Amino acid sequence: MAGLEGFGIALLDAPIGTKEHGMRKAQFLKPGENLSGYLSVINQMHDAYDYLIFCLLDYKQVSFTFDNESGQILHKIHLEPYEAGFYPFELNEIEEGGHDFEIVVIFRPYEQSLNETFRRSTHGGHLGSMRLNLFVGNYSDLPVVNYTNMSAISCCSSGPEYPPGEGAFLTKEPCSAKPWLTEDVEPGELLNYIINTGTNEVPVTFAMMALLNYEPMPINVNDSDLVIFGEFEPEEFVAIPASLIVPEEKGVHELLVLWFPVPYKRLETSPGVRVRFERWPWTTTSTRVGLNVS
Repeated sequence: MAGLEGFGIALLDAPIGTKEHGMRKAQFLKPGENLSGYLSVINQMHDAYDYLIFCLLDYKQVSFTFDNESGQILHKIHLEPYEAGFYPFELNEIEEGGHDFEIVVIFRPYEQSLNETFRRSTHGGHLGSMRLNLFVGNYSDLPVVNYTNMSAISCCSSGPEYPPGEGAFLTKEPCSAKPWLTEDVEPGELLNYIINTGTNEVPVTFAMMALLNYEPMPINVNDSDLVIFGEFEPEEFVAIPASLIVPEEKGVHELLVLWFPVPYKRLETSPGVRVRFERWPWTTTSTRVGLNVS
């Protein structure tokens, strides 16, 4: 079970929160067979909180049946203090072949405070996720990734001022160490920002996705791709220009960037035997930037 910032999640084959019922990291399905299981979310805090659930198939946000509600992409749940919830889920119409599947859980998704302390707290710790490899039909391989040349889309290489760690760090200026937390913006405005990303001691491969109000959008307004696949050598850091069009609706809108390490890598060498990676294979999030439309 993955536990972050006072909540824990797990994917299970039954509504029983024991290790024996954890779903294997590699799932083998017959053609036309649905993926089904249970998502367990445990609120390990003194207060009640909301959580947002969505899933990704091959790094695309897709609709799925969750807690017997179908046809939706985003699902919200509410948990009382120390409450554990077990939610059935099902994903259908999965094409034959190898796939990455991931369920993402966002903590306090609609708390639209512009308080700096709250905004800083959203970096990394307000997200939990679980990934599986799916093999549908007579397939045992995952897709081969074509990596983007990160130097070609970056505006500069970051130096020692870049905060340590891996993932996405959002700023207003290239290679800045000052986190971007909030912004007062105008409806329909073209807003430019910077995604700083890289790695420390080991080479990494990754996928990266920007979300506005928890829905994927292109990294840049002139692009159409919703996900970038990249790779870094040790100690490589770059600053990537990004942009979006501010929504027309008044209020606070949530901007974040998800960073998925080791995409399309086998997570098990054999049933129940997990692959050991040089860096942790779980997804991280940037700070959630509050865009205040007045």
